[in-house]
Amino acid sequence: MVPRVPTRKTWLILMAVAIALPHTSLAAKKLLRVRLDGPILEAPSEDAALAALFGAQPPRTLYNCTREIQKAADDAEIAGIALIIEQPRMSFAQLEEMCDALRDFRKTGKKVYAFMDYASNGSYALAAAADHITLAEYSGLEIVGLHAELSYYRGLLDKLGIEPQMLHCGDYKSAMEPFMRTEPSEPARENINWLLDGIFERWIELIAEGRGLSEEEVRAAVDAAPLHADQALERKLVDAVSSFEDFKRRIHKEFGKDVEVVKSLSKRGGLEIDMNNPFAMFELFGEILAGDQAGERKPGIALIYIEGPIAVGTNQSGPFASAMAGSTTLRAAFIKAAEDDAVKAVVVRVDSPGGSALASDIIWKAARRCASEKPLIVSMGGVAGSGGYYVSLPGDVIFADASTITASIGVVGGKLVWNGLFADKLGITTTEFDRGAHAGLSSMNRPWNEEELAWITDYLNRVYAQFKGRVMESRGDRIKGDLEEHAGGRVFTGRQALERGLIDRIGGLSDAIALAAQKAGLDDYEVYVLPEQKEPIDILREMFSGEPSKDEFEISGSAAVASNPLVSATLPLLQKLAPQQSGNLRRALTTLMILDRERVGCFMPFDLAIR
Repeated sequence: MVPRVPTRKTWLILMAVAIALPHTSLAAKKLLRVRLDGPILEAPSEDAALAALFGAQPPRTLYNCTREIQKAADDAEIAGIALIIEQPRMSFAQLEEMCDALRDFRKTGKKVYAFMDYASNGSYALAAAADHITLAEYSGLEIVGLHAELSYYRGLLDKLGIEPQMLHCGDYKSAMEPFMRTEPSEPARENINWLLDGIFERWIELIAEGRGLSEEEVRAAVDAAPLHADQALERKLVDAVSSFEDFKRRIHKEFGKDVEVVKSLSKRGGLEIDMNNPFAMFELFGEILAGDQAGERKPGIALIYIEGPIAVGTNQSGPFASAMAGSTTLRAAFIKAAEDDAVKAVVVRVDSPGGSALASDIIWKAARRCASEKPLIVSMGGVAGSGGYYVSLPGDVIFADASTITASIGVVGGKLVWNGLFADKLGITTTEFDRGAHAGLSSMNRPWNEEELAWITDYLNRVYAQFKGRVMESRGDRIKGDLEEHAGGRVFTGRQALERGLIDRIGGLSDAIALAAQKAGLDDYEVYVLPEQKEPIDILREMFSGEPSKDEFEISGSAAVASNPLVSATLPLLQKLAPQQSGNLRRALTTLMILDRERVGCFMPFDLAIR
């Protein structure tokens, strides 16, 4: 049989089909470049909106980073990731979630190539999640292990004539020890050591799993560190030692010389203004004056951030903390999530060391009401302790990373008495006038008398009992063993908390969102961040109108901050202190700031600065 020769018409049809089919050659592939430098935020900041206003790159959030990697895993055009690790600043929990995202990406068969100029504890553990690690020539690997510092101020207070009067419920509730002691108590030492043991163990695991080494080999490398680049190569901790230019050549050899490197898979939302067009600004003014355009929204999940020390009032930037979680703002966010028909489930991301007992209970009640109407899943970040654990309790399911610092069920209270500084040291005397037997309860000029001390102690015990009651009400039969064995201020890692029934699952924010979507029956959905961030057009509208685009309230605690003598005396010195002590002092001052308004708080028993 003579084979048929295709006619000209047949060739044209075949050519049209070939053109219509998607191209799958390596030359058409793309490579996602992920550059990590600076802080990795939890909640979006207003800086993000300002950056988006003119199309600039906003500060990265953890959710944006992991979501970008997930999108790359699902994108058929993306062949791999070039991971450029400079000096990212993130918690150990965030580090775990980034590693999880990279491992999930690799499960699709795609590869991750990492480059580091210099590697420290956290940045190297992140790089270990890659297929291939290149370390810069003449560089080093400073994986020396975990180092923690606590600062104590009793010696300073004694020199200044300031008398600390501090109380606590629970032997392990040592949040006020920095003001009362010069070193940690034995229960505090015990708490710190088992916490560090848990985090160190997880850190070793991440490196061993990523590099295919035994934990013994990793521990030996840590004890031998810091390592020069060639020593790191000998120990199989990295795959290559070369310049960044050689790294780029290796990338093109692996993925093809024509591979397109893309910086982002997300569209930028900046306003496009042609500054050469004199009429462009009129178009901009028209958008500003037009206001919000309401429209039907896609079904989605509300993502509510509880970030920073917890205080009564609105979310704000604190003088000693990058963010303050305000009960007024968060209560409104939970109400909005419950009432919004587009919101089918709620995820609460908690990254907080606690704070005001009153504010924690206000948030707990609002979250509890929201959970009675819609699925509510909690995701714990780097820390969700004391008040941070309190506000997590309404979750149907609580996720934590293995290295999350959590629990710390207990309360503290107290005040500083300044009369010794003002009267004895500075010669400033004060005369007080009271109407009422206990009108001077909040006076900073004298300590509590026996009757007042008894009242404060009883108040602490009541709040502590309420805290434990909230735990049992929310978790009940999920608690393993007697709650008293896990309370008293004891702090645990996420993995340790799971063993005790204080949380439900090990996982990150992405896992929590996926479970919320599953419970709500959603396959295609949006994630709506609450409290709502200002849109770029809102910022411009405020600039031109002079009026806020949304209802705003001032937190009354600001006045207390400004009037606190320790705050005003210490603020100019903060920038001159060593970073480690500066961070410890900022956290201590935040504790005093909140106790300046309330005599009882739910704070972490300590705030470790681990590096």
